[in-house]
Amino acid sequence: MFGFLGNAVARFWPIVLAAWSLLLALSWAFAPDWNAVTAGGEVASLPEDSPSRRSEQLFREAFPDEYAGSNIVLVVARQGKELQEQDKKFIEQVLAPRLKQATAGAGDGKSIVARIRTPTEQATEILLGSEDRQAALVVIELTTSFMDPRNDPVVAAVEDVVGRLREEKGIPAGLALEVTGIATAGRDLIQAELQSVRAIERWTVVIVVALLVVLYRAPLMALIPLLTVFVAVQIALQVLALLAGAGILPLDREMRIFITVLAYGAGVDYCLFLIARYREELEGGAAPRQAVAAAIAHVGGAITASAATVICGIGTLAAARFAKVHQAGIVVPFALVIVLCGALTFCAALLRLTGRWAFWPQRLAAPAGGGSSTPDLPRRLVAQHVLPNVWEKLGPALLRWPGVIWSAAVAALVPFVVVAVLHYHDQIYNPISELPPDVPSQAATRTLEQHFPPGITGPLVVLLKSAWIDFSDEKNLEAVARLTNRLLAHQDELEIADIHSVAAPLGTSPAAKETLGFFPVSPQLFPAAARQRAIQYYVSHSGDWKQHLTHLDVVLRVDPFSREALSALDRIEDALRADLPESELAFVGATASARDLATVKHADQRRAEILVPIVVFVLLLLVLGRVTISIYLVLSVLFSYCATLGVTLAVFGLSHWGGYEGLDWKVPIFLFTILVAVGEDYNIFLVTRIKEEVGRHGPLQGITEALARTGRVISSCGFIMAGTFATLLSGSLLAMQELGFALAFGVLLDTLVVRPILVPAFLILLQSGRLGRLGQRQALEPEEVPPGAGGVRKGRRMSSECG
Repeated sequence: MFGFLGNAVARFWPIVLAAWSLLLALSWAFAPDWNAVTAGGEVASLPEDSPSRRSEQLFREAFPDEYAGSNIVLVVARQGKELQEQDKKFIEQVLAPRLKQATAGAGDGKSIVARIRTPTEQATEILLGSEDRQAALVVIELTTSFMDPRNDPVVAAVEDVVGRLREEKGIPAGLALEVTGIATAGRDLIQAELQSVRAIERWTVVIVVALLVVLYRAPLMALIPLLTVFVAVQIALQVLALLAGAGILPLDREMRIFITVLAYGAGVDYCLFLIARYREELEGGAAPRQAVAAAIAHVGGAITASAATVICGIGTLAAARFAKVHQAGIVVPFALVIVLCGALTFCAALLRLTGRWAFWPQRLAAPAGGGSSTPDLPRRLVAQHVLPNVWEKLGPALLRWPGVIWSAAVAALVPFVVVAVLHYHDQIYNPISELPPDVPSQAATRTLEQHFPPGITGPLVVLLKSAWIDFSDEKNLEAVARLTNRLLAHQDELEIADIHSVAAPLGTSPAAKETLGFFPVSPQLFPAAARQRAIQYYVSHSGDWKQHLTHLDVVLRVDPFSREALSALDRIEDALRADLPESELAFVGATASARDLATVKHADQRRAEILVPIVVFVLLLLVLGRVTISIYLVLSVLFSYCATLGVTLAVFGLSHWGGYEGLDWKVPIFLFTILVAVGEDYNIFLVTRIKEEVGRHGPLQGITEALARTGRVISSCGFIMAGTFATLLSGSLLAMQELGFALAFGVLLDTLVVRPILVPAFLILLQSGRLGRLGQRQALEPEEVPPGAGGVRKGRRMSSECG
């Protein structure tokens, strides 16, 4: 098949170039803007049947006028002093009217502002004022989710009001006015994502070009892979945007980052392996047309097999239930398929176009027996290898001490594997934590947390359903009061700062106790009008559970997204179920969504940890035909993954000493899938070459010969792949930085330790019979070399490697 493809490309290369150019032009002409057809947000990616998503729907039906998907919060505070009367007048007479006017006209179409709550009355002052009386909140509740693009004009309008007040000096002296809230943080997160995408795409191109030029020092040699991957990636992105715009394939904005980084890293690798074999064929005496055809015929299968490992490995993520992970399992393999096709056709056509000039100013080696010529000084300087061929020296050492070298390499990495195992579940599920600390919403949040509990902007909403209890009946309010008091009795254990309910509409804070003059909660002491207002707000008056559903708003002492909050939610649920065995419970809010995210992610992680190794093992078995070697290759990359995870935890833990809770939840699952798949990618190239060299040099010498021949080219590809992953560090989001470091380190670990040491050492032990009967049964058999397979002649090293 690859022989036919090679001949076709070599013969009809102008048609191939024209076809790819036409596809690129059409995709650019008809595809919509990526940002216009993609969405973002972790909660929106949860399965529809997750408990928090179902609870949100129930809340909307039961309280259609009360549901707020997100909010903008203005913090009004004085440092070290209580708010003054002029501050309250400023909020009531200046700030609130301007906010209503500005938000009413923000955006297009229907307003997304549900209500604006201000601390201008006694009741709202208790709810929105701080315990130290030094701060108050103005809350703008929105009907949209926290990363909905429709929030942007409203947030901008609010920030504009604050900015104008500062310019006009309309804020009382000494009064701080800052903007935060989850909608504001969501806007900042979207902007950070877009900035990260632009930075990563820019640095990916820069780093790939720089590495290609430094490693190969031939302009066209650098341009050909880059142009190939650029065209393929652009076509993939535009086709995906078309599918998203048509409603066929929902897409997350972050998918562009994964596609760009993986496609550039893998695509350049595929091109370089093809170019390396093309150069061998030229140096073996073939003309450019025959060299292109032979290169595709000889390495097309290996490139496709290694690509299939990456594509199928990452494709297992399509089985995930979390939408963002599920999408990655579809769109990344789709892009890699296009890149693979580009490498085997567009790149080959460019080689056919440029001929021997692809390697200028380097001089190709003369064919064996074809005489020799002395290159001029500039060509000699360019022809010097950047990477010293340490693999020629490593081979004899491995032949002499395979067990010792293998044991030393493993022993050096074991401590990091232990770190990974001990801290494997130290993960965070807070999307806001990805933001840089200097963005405005984060600075305002720090001010807010000086005066209020962290859970104030995202209370945990507990829905109580009972077919036997009419919560609108005043005589049943005492049951809710007793439940509220029982929760307060364990306030410290449950991390509860305050509770608002139909029995305690003003909450249970010291300010509420002081205003009411009594405690514990006792609704019978409320005025009748106050009880009716509480019933109107906290008891459902629509939907299937009319009057039989009420909600409690629980303000936590800890960050609603933190692991402490998730643990507190579990304890609160246990306590409520013990008290209300016959009632149904549901939970809404950031903490409930984060818990569902953790549950779904753990299930997806377990699924990936099973499926990816199985798929990779099956592909290895098909390519190599040896069970033992296939199992070992899978175990070697799993070991590399654990070591990489341990190093990443250590590095980021030390760099955020005292305030580091763990890796972002996306890092382990994407790191596992990508590193296992990409690691086997390089192993396939090495082992297939070993099979070829064993036929020429014998069972042991063939291993070291293959290592020496492929050392520079595979290592160069590893450095380029690591460089593309390292571009993730240029983004401003912490999760991207963690993943970028982990992937870059993992690829380098595979390039410098697993592939040149752990794999050859094991194969030497196996082939030499030191593993007993296992070696006799599972040793590699030589691959039959086709007659006239040009390129590498006995005794000549792969001259195309890095130079």
